[in-house]
Amino acid sequence: MIEAPEPDNEAQRLAALESYSILDTLPEQAYDDITFLASQLCDTPIAIMSLVDEHRQWFKSKIGLPATETPRRIAFCAHAILESELMVVEDAARDERFINNPLVLDEPRIRFYAGAPLVDSNGQALGTLCVLDHQPRELTSVQRECLNALARQIMAQLELRRTAKELRGAVQILEGQADLIERDLHRAEIIQRSLLPAEAPNLANFNVRTLYRPGHTIGGDLYDVVSINERHLALVVADASGHGVSAAMLSVLFKNHMHVQDAATHVAYQPGWALTRINASLRANPPAPGVFVTTVYCLLDIEERRLVVGSAGHPPLILLRADGSVETIEHTGPALGLDNNAEYAEHEIYLHADDQLLLYTDGLLDIGQQEKDIEDIARTLQEVKHHEHPLEQLLLAFTGGLIRQDCDDVTMVLLSASPGESGFNLSSDALDLTPMAAEEQPTIHFTETEEGTLFVIAGRMTWLYGQPLFDAAIAALDGGRNIIIDLGSCEYMDSTLLGTLHELLDQAQKASQTLMLQNVGQALEDSFRELSMQGILACIEKTAVELPANLVPLDLQATHGTRQQQRLLKAHEMLAELSDENREQFASVVQALRSELEEKGSKPDA
Repeated sequence: MIEAPEPDNEAQRLAALESYSILDTLPEQAYDDITFLASQLCDTPIAIMSLVDEHRQWFKSKIGLPATETPRRIAFCAHAILESELMVVEDAARDERFINNPLVLDEPRIRFYAGAPLVDSNGQALGTLCVLDHQPRELTSVQRECLNALARQIMAQLELRRTAKELRGAVQILEGQADLIERDLHRAEIIQRSLLPAEAPNLANFNVRTLYRPGHTIGGDLYDVVSINERHLALVVADASGHGVSAAMLSVLFKNHMHVQDAATHVAYQPGWALTRINASLRANPPAPGVFVTTVYCLLDIEERRLVVGSAGHPPLILLRADGSVETIEHTGPALGLDNNAEYAEHEIYLHADDQLLLYTDGLLDIGQQEKDIEDIARTLQEVKHHEHPLEQLLLAFTGGLIRQDCDDVTMVLLSASPGESGFNLSSDALDLTPMAAEEQPTIHFTETEEGTLFVIAGRMTWLYGQPLFDAAIAALDGGRNIIIDLGSCEYMDSTLLGTLHELLDQAQKASQTLMLQNVGQALEDSFRELSMQGILACIEKTAVELPANLVPLDLQATHGTRQQQRLLKAHEMLAELSDENREQFASVVQALRSELEEKGSKPDA
């Protein structure tokens, strides 16, 4: 008898076998059916599905044999896994490899053996599907083909088994990540609410009402109403790019840098100067590439009824005059954090009795089933002007009671030039708003062209899908490729995706590559222009690259939970370093994130 040598790739082969988690499992009908067919087709009394591990061959399925395993050193299958094709022993008593083998001399007294290797997609032989007889014999060519075909079916079953195991593991990971995301969103909401004012000021001949409704994913909305002195009132509404804790962190940075008055003299800062100052501060200490804040700062002289407005890339303010006419107040400069040399002009208007001024974030335009515009807001505001709760009624009228599941935060501040009680509605959670059914997920396809790597974006792109696009585009830049992004089928981009485009432009310039946009719709172009994203506007190409047929879908579900947690930890640590108050407020959050990472065996980055 000659013992079979170990394959050269034995360590890799054993690892592959282990990955299927099949050894020492209970019988399964699928494998028993195949061994039965092998026995019938080859007309043999014995058929076995054998798996060869380090010291034995173990039988997952068997026909006509009582044993469940045998030592590897005497196994016919230990020889068969060394072969690339079907191994046939027509008479074991005449084969020097098996002539003195206990399986030949004693029960089951094997004389004939034919084994088809079970080979995985990486070429690793895990075992065999074999048929045996007590008499010498041969197989026909048809029987040989059938045995090989059945061996391939066993491998297909094994691959399905492993895929099912991996899917179960992926589901567990996703469920764990969903829990983590929910906890992070809860923390982000706590941060956001802590930034909002709690008490409304008492005003002569004016009143202020507010409404704040956080989206499910928590954006970066922020508002403030500050009585600087008996004569001056400051109103601020801001929207930080991003969602979750990152947006909350950016909101905290904005609020810490946003000052409406001199600390020593208590003199009110003019809006244009204040916005220029905070923009310089954010540019000098950016929290991350590509992030930005849109904001509007209004300074009201209560006695003169004079309002000075400075707006950094924010949606137009709506001024509803007492006579029913409508005026809009456009932004006076780009979003904060995008341009080192940005300057901010000012608008000056006078408010008359019963005039109303609405400040809002862009989440209002996209919260319902159909996107709205400024004319819709003005018309609805006119209809609910005299209602006891005008902002709540405006929101209900806009949504019809149905809101998008991926909607952004909505913030509204209504300044009325009439006596009345001011009130801060910190949340509209009490409103009867029902989430709509989830829409079809957007898609990103890509391919390589002579001009560079082409990405085709379709559908509504929100922060949920920005990271895969960013990672793939950075990989293209690292490979020395230009980036082309086709937006012809892109219906919408939220602020995070707009910031991502800005960051990709910055990275492309650093890599001496180009970023090109093509087939840009008017709505998206208006968004770029509203945010004063001049660099992105300059990337729009009039002549589009033809879309090829060989587009490959980009996996939009790819994520890395540990990496995400590490970023969250860094964000909270950064918040904690801003002040003693923050350090106390976020201590429990930082500790919780550290503990979660340590439980997973991942050390927080230094």
